[in-house]
Amino acid sequence: MKNLLVILIISIFSNFTFGQTHTGRCNIGINDVSPTTSFGYLISYRVNFKNKSQKTVDFISWEAYYYNNANEFIEKEKFSFNSTDYTDPISSGFTRKSRQFTKIYGASKVIIKITKVHFTDGTICK
Repeated sequence: MKNLLVILIISIFSNFTFGQTHTGRCNIGINDVSPTTSFGYLISYRVNFKNKSQKTVDFISWEAYYYNNANEFIEKEKFSFNSTDYTDPISSGFTRKSRQFTKIYGASKVIIKITKVHFTDGTICK
């Protein structure tokens, strides 16, 4: 019983060791972020956006924060998704994957924070 209690306490506190979390905005959620590393570099990551709003999204701007395995901040970059003639906007209830290529030495974790969302009806949410 004592071992079970110790395991439970460790598992609860291990969830808080990496306090940074992905931050959605304006009912646009972040379902998944999958980094890809090679030879000590974070070379790309894939982010999956979920449109939980009632409107269609045609632009998302976000910041990517890079961390190493010791949860030390390395740097940040800005990225965006923009629908075009070749890329459909994100309808209500749907998801969109976006792969971003980068070359960050020592990074192994990516935290995404959405900074701006533009809807097809012209409204902007910051």
